[in-house]
Amino acid sequence: MTILEFAEQRVRSRTSAPPPVRTRPPRRSRGGTFLLPPWRRAPLMAFRHPAVILAVVAAAAILACATSSASLFLSSSSSEAMRRILAASCPDAPYPTVNISQAAKIRIDASRGVRVVEKLPDLARAERNVPRAMTGSGLPAPIRTIQTPISGQGIPPAIHGQTRQPIRMFYGDGALDHVDTMSRISGNGMMISSAGAEILSVRPGDSITLAGVPVRIVGVYKNLFAAPLPSYWCSYTDLGIVPCPTCGADPPPLGIFTDPGTFDQFFLRVAQAAGTDARVDYRWLAPIDTDGLTLTRARAVLREQRETYRRLGLTPANQVIGSSNQSLLPKMTDQVTHIRDGLRGPVVPIALGGALLALLLVGAAGSYWADRRAREVRLLSSRGVGPGGLALKAALELTLPAVVGTVLGWLLARWLVATLGPGSVLDPSAPGDAALTAALGLAAGVLLLALVAGLRARNATERPVGARRSWAAIVPWEVLIIVAAGLSFLRLRGERAVVLDGGVAQVNLLLMAAPLLFLLGTAVLTVRLLTTVLRPLRRHSQRWPVPLYLAVSRITSAPVVAVTLLAALAMPVAMVVYSAGITKTSQYTVDAKTGVFIGGRASIVSVDRIRRTPALDRVATMVDRYERAHLGSATGPEVTVLAVDPDTLPRFAFWDDRFADRSLDDLMSRLAAPPRNGTVPALFIDDASGARPTSVRIGDSTVPLRVVGTPRVFPGDHSPDPMVVVSAAALGDRNAGASRFTEYWSDRDAGTLSTVLTRSKVRILVTYTQQKVQDVANFLAVTWSFGYLEALAALVGLITIGGLLLYLETRARSRAASFALSQRMGLSRRGHLLSMLTEMGMVLGAASVVGAALGWLAVLPVYGRIDLDTSRPPGPLLTVPVTALAGAALAACLVAVAAAGYAHHSAGRTDPSEVLRLGE
Repeated sequence: MTILEFAEQRVRSRTSAPPPVRTRPPRRSRGGTFLLPPWRRAPLMAFRHPAVILAVVAAAAILACATSSASLFLSSSSSEAMRRILAASCPDAPYPTVNISQAAKIRIDASRGVRVVEKLPDLARAERNVPRAMTGSGLPAPIRTIQTPISGQGIPPAIHGQTRQPIRMFYGDGALDHVDTMSRISGNGMMISSAGAEILSVRPGDSITLAGVPVRIVGVYKNLFAAPLPSYWCSYTDLGIVPCPTCGADPPPLGIFTDPGTFDQFFLRVAQAAGTDARVDYRWLAPIDTDGLTLTRARAVLREQRETYRRLGLTPANQVIGSSNQSLLPKMTDQVTHIRDGLRGPVVPIALGGALLALLLVGAAGSYWADRRAREVRLLSSRGVGPGGLALKAALELTLPAVVGTVLGWLLARWLVATLGPGSVLDPSAPGDAALTAALGLAAGVLLLALVAGLRARNATERPVGARRSWAAIVPWEVLIIVAAGLSFLRLRGERAVVLDGGVAQVNLLLMAAPLLFLLGTAVLTVRLLTTVLRPLRRHSQRWPVPLYLAVSRITSAPVVAVTLLAALAMPVAMVVYSAGITKTSQYTVDAKTGVFIGGRASIVSVDRIRRTPALDRVATMVDRYERAHLGSATGPEVTVLAVDPDTLPRFAFWDDRFADRSLDDLMSRLAAPPRNGTVPALFIDDASGARPTSVRIGDSTVPLRVVGTPRVFPGDHSPDPMVVVSAAALGDRNAGASRFTEYWSDRDAGTLSTVLTRSKVRILVTYTQQKVQDVANFLAVTWSFGYLEALAALVGLITIGGLLLYLETRARSRAASFALSQRMGLSRRGHLLSMLTEMGMVLGAASVVGAALGWLAVLPVYGRIDLDTSRPPGPLLTVPVTALAGAALAACLVAVAAAGYAHHSAGRTDPSEVLRLGE
């Protein structure tokens, strides 16, 4: 062996690897894959990627808000419906009541030969047991009222000297606290109204005779009908404490006893003097707290009332005196239940649709996770981890952020419903029901997150190359949706869009389903059509300015994604326009019906007609209404005649230019023309016939007419009978023997009008306001259903905005690379920002235009079928939702600017070497 060979051998021996050392294989975890480091550490690994956490939290919050909003909205709606019904009723109308109506018993004492009067044992026991039974059932301590029809007559005569005057008698706990006392002496007895004291010429300390029994007068109070009626007396108008609308006379005075003992003694003495049985009506009312009364609480009160009846051995049928003495709480509860049931039909499917759309955003968040974790996904996949393991890892990482988002979404739903919903009061069980539905949505969202993340990760590592486009993607499946929408519209034509059930409007589900199917199908079809114009658009854009060319290039580089995003953004705009269009049209139509019925914003009816004064002309116009007039002769068709003031009517009357072919000012100028050949200018309103009358008989007079206008609708229309409108000055006094009422129409509130008329000594019979005439509770199911749809459209807008941000995030690397290369070619940061603004503006602008057009097209075939009260004119009045359109346009501009600014900032702060590196 030579020296060279020996040296080479030594070198090889030193550089050769040491022999392998046998080691024991690592012990596998008993938990399998779940306890390996990538999965064991997964719940905390998501916090290394704030963008992923924010995306999942936002998606889960929107999903929770969509799923939990239905139960919260239904609870809020029922509570608000209850509040409105209570506000339109007397304060004590919902109080639980117990009514006892029995007679005093007359017996003859044979030993002495005298009549003895005693209360029936049942009534005596009731006076002790009723308060005890009501409080024992959980109701508040009751208040008591007593009134009696003497010998079957409701108004016995009061006698003082030679004067006789009918008088009514009453006792109520706290009643004297709700009258305006003019004079009072000490002691017990009866207080009389000032009208009764003046007629009978009595003052405190005098006595009057009632049914043969003397009664001491201890005070005088101001007439209840001389001022606005205190709320305490609202339920006692059957006592005759307000003027008679037909006779125009003052009502009989009301005598109010100071204490129940005095009333009982008087009652027994009257029965003894009359020698016959005399009846007395006792009523106990439990003053429940109606402030914030919910449907659940109302049902609990009804259970307490039934328990009271059980303890007393009564039933709702055998304890009621008359309808005016019944508690209206059962009727109110049934009405609110009808409203809630009417809302549940459209609200639950709408909420389900919103939840499904929110789930799509959750799925997009799962896809975004796969894009952000692409390197780890490839590494785990190369080590043999399949889609199931990757889906499990995604679920472990994203569950905690999803839980946080769900809690935030539940809180957001509660705040939104309390702030923007029908009312702020919720049933105690509503938050728990909302939390349960939010939890179910969380479970579905986590499963979808894992599924999408697993499939997206598999496609990233096993993506087929050169695969042909599926035939299913070419077939226009959206045509089937449009056909279904058309069939729904056809079926809706054969059904009523709004059905009154128990006096409450119920919305036909097709009224929601048909337009939504139409919007969805046409939006997808529009997307398919827009894809055909993107390629020519890109060719033409090569000669355009650089920012515009770059915007078009980015849009057309991924045409399917761009037009899909456009359709997603157009849907909420279409839903807002449709729901707002139907809601505004319905609400304006209801307001118009109310305004036509009242004549203005408020009106007061009286039998007193006063002379025009500057104070009156500032607040109202005076209208004389003649009922039961006749066309032609006394045997002609009945007609209502309105004698108006043409000078002041246009300022105060409700009017819409669609009521007639001419303006109201033009019609009034024709009406103010002087009579010609004895004929009075008149307007004739009658949709049933096109005839023009030549005369009208009012009372004992026949007035020749010359019809100068035939409007379709005119303010003050109360009945389906034809109506004739003339000038009060031209009509003059040719109305002897007519039944006349004077109405004062105003555009002010009723309080202001009442104050002016009271100062002018006008006796007020009836006061009409919009809220009083318009039975709003009947229509709440309609307006609130579309209001909920409008709110859901805003939620869908948030979903699509979230999808837009995820779209920008997923394309952030390519955008950063494009920005870096464009800067090398001379593109400035300002030019890049303009290109981003142009891109977002084109997408959102097109989405707004398409959505508004589709939404309005959906309104046109539907609005005419939503006539909430066919008995009152006018019919549906199409109203453009200007506020909704302006809000959608403003929101689109703000989102476009914000998204463009965010994308520009993100691209500018990204390191080009990171995004241009191969494999990144």
